[in-house]
Amino acid sequence: MKQVPIRLGPLALLLTVVAICMTVLALLTFSTARADLAMAQKLAASTQERYELEAEGQTFLRDLAGELHESAGQLEYLLDADAKTDPKGLPRYSEPEALKKLDKDEDGCYWKTLERDGLTLSIGLEWSPKTDALKVACWQYSSDWQAPEEIGGLWPGQ
Repeated sequence: MKQVPIRLGPLALLLTVVAICMTVLALLTFSTARADLAMAQKLAASTQERYELEAEGQTFLRDLAGELHESAGQLEYLLDADAKTDPKGLPRYSEPEALKKLDKDEDGCYWKTLERDGLTLSIGLEWSPKTDALKVACWQYSSDWQAPEEIGGLWPGQ
């Protein structure tokens, strides 16, 4: 019986290339997983800040509605003491004390601004004196954005 000699050179070279490829893929998978974890942690922190600000805004609205409800039984705040009627003969209403604490723009919208960790919640409220109803006209989140000075070693395009 004759034995055929086995050449191990090409097989060893193939196994070396496969081992190098598997090592590179493992390193890429690990670095991608770490980047995904960091991004998920940033998103979780951002979402938590936003929900805390949302809860603070809801608490503000609940407290304001409670103050308006308490003062609704006292009708003296509704009719303005100086002028009981406007030029058309309709009753003239004054704003409740709870709304006088808020900022008012020229359109008659009341504004409350809440801030937390660089995130701002602006709440715009419209009050109807005839129905004594409060309507949320605006509920807007905003934050200051600053362009990054360095973008990971990319060419800045100058």
